[in-house]
Amino acid sequence: MYFVLFKDVAGYWRWTLKASNHEPIAVSSESYVRKSDAEYSIRLVKSASNAPVYDRAAA
Repeated sequence: MYFVLFKDVAGYWRWTLKASNHEPIAVSSESYVRKSDAEYSIRLVKSASNAPVYDRAAA
């Protein structure tokens, strides 16, 4: 997996997380004025790898 950091057509920063087959599996839900904010968002996603999974169907 890898992240692609880019500017959108409006000039704001966004990211896409791509699988090893290069298909997108996640995208930033918002755009960022500063590149550093987009990079911080990527770090947050990376740190969530140990986040619990809640199965809403089991409730």
